[in-house]
Amino acid sequence: MKSNIMRLHQLDLNLLRVLKVVYRTRSVTKASEQLFMTQSAVSNALRRLRDHLDDPLFIRRNEGMVPTALVESIIGSIEYSLRNIEDALHSHLKFDPFTSARLVRLLSNDLAQMVFLPRLVKHLSDVAPGVRLETVETPWDEGKRAMYEGRVDVALGNWPRAGSDYVRVELFDERFVVLMGAQHPLAKQELHQSDYLAARHIDYRPGGESYNALRGKLDKLLAQENQMRNIVFTAAHGLGLASIVAESDVLLTIPSRLAAGMSVLSQGALVVKPLPYPVPSVMITMQWHARADHDPALVWFRQQVIELFQSPSSSAPQAD
Repeated sequence: MKSNIMRLHQLDLNLLRVLKVVYRTRSVTKASEQLFMTQSAVSNALRRLRDHLDDPLFIRRNEGMVPTALVESIIGSIEYSLRNIEDALHSHLKFDPFTSARLVRLLSNDLAQMVFLPRLVKHLSDVAPGVRLETVETPWDEGKRAMYEGRVDVALGNWPRAGSDYVRVELFDERFVVLMGAQHPLAKQELHQSDYLAARHIDYRPGGESYNALRGKLDKLLAQENQMRNIVFTAAHGLGLASIVAESDVLLTIPSRLAAGMSVLSQGALVVKPLPYPVPSVMITMQWHARADHDPALVWFRQQVIELFQSPSSSAPQAD
């Protein structure tokens, strides 16, 4: 027993980090990819930890690496302790945006990427040219876990409230507008409900919550009035939609900021009209796990997002 205690005093904390990732992925291969280590290095780390703890740690099964009872009993405390260590170290680090090469991972979808990334990338190229961005698209429950585990830094969009361990900032209200080509017969007149229903439509269906929340409100309103759109094309991705709208007679109903961006880039080939239905807006927010509250780089990055996108009427950061 005494020799085990002595070995634990000499334990390399990196071994616990390997244990955490193997536990989460149930795979040496996947763990090596996330840790940027070779598979042999991960296996060697597990071997060293087995010697320290005198336990096999994982049993190989068809479904992957199954943790032993010992691992199940200690993994929560290990993850908690590692987070506290990381937070303590981050709180004392100085962050220089102009020289930093920090990677910031954003939970977003196709739509959010098109709304946020153009301005963000342009802004960062001036004030933090080495800071890198990566977008992650995943279901909300997995996204929350990824923020909890530090694999995602910020969630942008109309996501549900994440919970008491997360912080939420309101950025802006989003509403639907109608995009059409400048040569469309309706481009030079007010768009009425009868014109809207008689026209041909693209139904844009990206993943994520923001667009679905807006579209759900529109669909519900039309259904209540026993009306429906004449949809001739359903699109899962936004690539090429601006060109299709500019060169045809179809209407595209999309969030206002996305429409504004497409219109500017089209150099006059597109026109934006108000949606002729009283569809309620949805709130676009930024959320993150409280463990990232004091990370200097993320504090700075979140402030950039607020300065670039928050409307004056939106709320300050708040814990849910």
